[in-house]
Amino acid sequence: MPVIHDRSDVARILDDPDWRVPEAAPGTSPFERLRNEASRFVNGPAHDERRAVLEARLAELDPARLALDAGALAREALAAGVDPSEISRRIPVRTLAAALGVANPESAPENAAMLAGPYASGIVDVADESRVDVAAERLVGASASACRPELDAQLLVQAHAATNGLITSVLRRAVAATDATTAELIDAALRDTPPVTATRRVASSDERSTPSDQAPAPHDADRLVELRLDGPDRDAAPGAPPRLLAFGAGVRRCPASAHAVAIATGVVDALREPAC
Repeated sequence: MPVIHDRSDVARILDDPDWRVPEAAPGTSPFERLRNEASRFVNGPAHDERRAVLEARLAELDPARLALDAGALAREALAAGVDPSEISRRIPVRTLAAALGVANPESAPENAAMLAGPYASGIVDVADESRVDVAAERLVGASASACRPELDAQLLVQAHAATNGLITSVLRRAVAATDATTAELIDAALRDTPPVTATRRVASSDERSTPSDQAPAPHDADRLVELRLDGPDRDAAPGAPPRLLAFGAGVRRCPASAHAVAIATGVVDALREPAC
């Protein structure tokens, strides 16, 4: 699969609606239905309709409230002796699940974790098929929304690895930058070491939409391309750092970026507090 590294090229592709996402393969298992009903793996009007539902759900959630809730849960877990790595793994999904009104939000992190690995590719290890299907069924079934409950599950699955990865990266930076604010550390982590390092697109049929040195031939118009979100940026200069692509760009930019940063901030602030 061709890989495009430079952020300027990646940003242009992400901004171009002619570049499509790889669509989910048809299927009837709970996991396959989850992917088929998600906004991430569909194009055109179907994506637009699902995206609108996602944005409406997220508009009901106050990022400031999410930060407070995540911090409170993190402090509670710390007081109970839970390891910080486990806190960063579980609290983001639990916080978001509770805010969405998901039934039994305490169980959401494990279900999301089970789904997170195969979710992006759709490929499930044969030995894990039954557990993945159970997790998908539980996560979708726990949604409080009668309108497209799979989209609540999508938010939780996508929050699992990404938010955990962001928190882990920020805490690692904090060790060497004790005077930096959490906001400064998060900005640096998102710019330099985004938790999601790549995404994929199906190449546009317009050769001009690809970098000149990687333009597909007309007969190769449907090839899959990997876009790096952590590569160099030829437009960067002193005083102008590489552009931030951690949340993507264009019409498919992550709709929950403010929510993810808020939850990460709440958890990191709690974990950075000096022990009494």
